[in-house]
Parts: sequence; structure tokens; C-alpha cells
Amino acid sequence: MTDFLLIFQNGDPNFMDGKSPEERQKVLQAWSDWFKKLEQSGNLRNPGAALAKGGTVLTRNGAGFHTDTAMAEVKELIGGYSVIQAASLAEATELAKGAPFLQNHPRAQILVRPIMQM
Repeated sequence: MTDFLLIFQNGDPNFMDGKSPEERQKVLQAWSDWFKKLEQSGNLRNPGAALAKGGTVLTRNGAGFHTDTAMAEVKELIGGYSVIQAASLAEATELAKGAPFLQNHPRAQILVRPIMQM
């Protein structure tokens, strides 16, 4: 079995703003149900987390390190991550299709990347 990093991108960082408590609970319950399903099947390694707004982009520009607190260089917003375990990339992709993230955001993408074994 291989570990895979699921990277949730192109979500709306303001998605939960303006939602009623009931709507928020429904969204959280969908994530909880998906994680439970992955856990029961033995595929969940780490549920990960949603990422907060803000941050920095760190680059090497020849004169030291540069940080961009506005994150203007981030073209594809990354909203969170999870780690799953699967027998193949195809299986990991199928498991990722069940993520509530895809239903909540019309432009959503989930990158499925194998984690290198060291």
C-alpha cells in the first residue's frame, strides 16, 4: 500500500461565511462521514486539515529569501489536505472522488499525489 497526499485546491476561502449553523453542520457532517468511511476501510492515514487564510510564499531570489505575505504568487488556492493509503493511484483517485470538497465548490480540484517512501 502507498500513501497519497490529497491536496484540495480552487475552493472558496469564504465558503462558510453567511451559512446558517444548520448549513455549517451539514457540511461538517459530510466531511465526518467521508473520513469515517475511509477509516473503516483502512484507507485513512491522516484526515489533515483545512488551511486558514493568509500565509507566505517563500522563494530564493539570489539575494536571500523573499516572503510575500499577500500571497500574490499563489495562482491556485490550496484549501487543505488529507493523507490516504491505497494500493494504486487509480484506487486513491476513486477514494478522492468521495470528498465533500468536490460537491461544495464548482471549480474544485483534488490533486492526488503519491508520497515518496524514504
